[in-house]
Amino acid sequence: MSDQKCSCDQFERLEGASVPAYISAFLEQFDRSNPAQQKRYRCRVCGREWEKRGPHVSAEGVRPSLMRLN
Repeated sequence: MSDQKCSCDQFERLEGASVPAYISAFLEQFDRSNPAQQKRYRCRVCGREWEKRGPHVSAEGVRPSLMRLN
């Protein structure tokens, strides 16, 4: 796999199927052993912080979201 550049500076929120795909490609979890940090992620490329929220019910169905924190 070639080195990919993250897209963290291009959006503040992701929803639906793109959430697990982006987490897998670019993010790492803060601290799995700490319940307060289990939904927090950091980009391996640029270091920006993200939080997984939801799932939220919308017209499209139940969708998780990923919010950029900084």
